[in-house]
Amino acid sequence: MTFDEFVKRARQGGVDELQVEAMEGNIYVFHAIVDEDTHTLENASGGVLRPDSLEHARKLLRAAGGLEKLPLYLIQQTAYDEMIGQQSSLESHKTRMSLNTGT
Repeated sequence: MTFDEFVKRARQGGVDELQVEAMEGNIYVFHAIVDEDTHTLENASGGVLRPDSLEHARKLLRAAGGLEKLPLYLIQQTAYDEMIGQQSSLESHKTRMSLNTGT
């Protein structure tokens, strides 16, 4: 799903939530959740849309307009177990956030 398609659909109430997944190396990826299906957002060229930072992700969403009521979450994989030599897990942390900086 392209970013423009996502915005149109979200404004019409057709998106359940948007997840901003934090990857390694300050890479972020958007995932729109629609009827329990996950759609990774793409740019106009068909590549994965990758904001440079969490603030850049928020700026893209604010600039689109009309998304203030859409549930927005930051998703982070836990690396703690692996870092201390324990068996790694696939646990992720889901934190509610807003379009405003700092939350």
